[in-house]
Amino acid sequence: MKHFNFLVIAFLLLLSFPALSQDTTNVTTDGIATVPVEEIKIWKKGGSFSGTFANVGLSNWAGGGQSSIALGAILNLNATRKTEKSTWENILTMQYGMARVGKSDFNLFKKTDDNFQFDSKYSYNLAKHWSSGTSVNFRTQMAPGYFFERDSLGEEKQGQLISNFLSPGYLLFATGIRYETKIFSMRYSPLAAKFTFVMNDSLAAAGAFGVEEGQNIRSEFGSNFDAALTYDVMENVKLSSTLNLFANYENLTQIDVNWENLIVFKVNKYLTTSFSTQLIYDHDILIPQEDSEVSKRAIQFKHVLNINVGYTF
Repeated sequence: MKHFNFLVIAFLLLLSFPALSQDTTNVTTDGIATVPVEEIKIWKKGGSFSGTFANVGLSNWAGGGQSSIALGAILNLNATRKTEKSTWENILTMQYGMARVGKSDFNLFKKTDDNFQFDSKYSYNLAKHWSSGTSVNFRTQMAPGYFFERDSLGEEKQGQLISNFLSPGYLLFATGIRYETKIFSMRYSPLAAKFTFVMNDSLAAAGAFGVEEGQNIRSEFGSNFDAALTYDVMENVKLSSTLNLFANYENLTQIDVNWENLIVFKVNKYLTTSFSTQLIYDHDILIPQEDSEVSKRAIQFKHVLNINVGYTF
């Protein structure tokens, strides 16, 4: 808890850096404070929202198969404050998807995608392409996750709870040096703190996600490496790839990996097709297995193909 309090204080200081960097407030003769137009233009804000829907309906279909319904939504908000000396980036991403395969009388809607992530990065320019700074990353999920099982009549039922909001949750605080070009950036942070949260009592009692049994928070101190690539493969086709590596100083050979890739095909202003992958490996996390009562270390992998109807603002 002592480390957690330190992290909260450091995060608040991070948020205050841009505000303390310069005083740009003007005071009029009637005592009313105003913000100059130049200061307002420093902030660049935007976002996007997209939704997906897929449906297959089969009735007396000789070729076989099952009816299905799939729904999904993605919200992305960003705000960047950039001056000659510093950059402060803030990104909020929320993703959720669910699907039902088979007849509604026997099958439930199941979660297929669930992500809540917030990134805040502050950097101070040192030289061309080089800067130093601090970053905070927080990620969790928004809804519970379950194993599913069928009763004697074949109806699908919710089984064992395996995850929930803030179970797990991850908070990463890192300070280091960054190299950046137009399409590529990398950051090495020799000072990094990672916190894993399991706030659900039953999951905490089982020692899920690497947290000790009966505890809600696991803290680690180590080094962190980030790399990001954003590249226009061709007109209306964009590739983004991010890699995060974290090593605990207690055992530098055990490296936590989070690698995400996204390729977007833009059809027009409102219609896009996207394909994303995410690979996660955390040495401290034991993954429950559907076909076994024994949990084990494993590589987590997810891929999502979407046709999105949305709007960018």
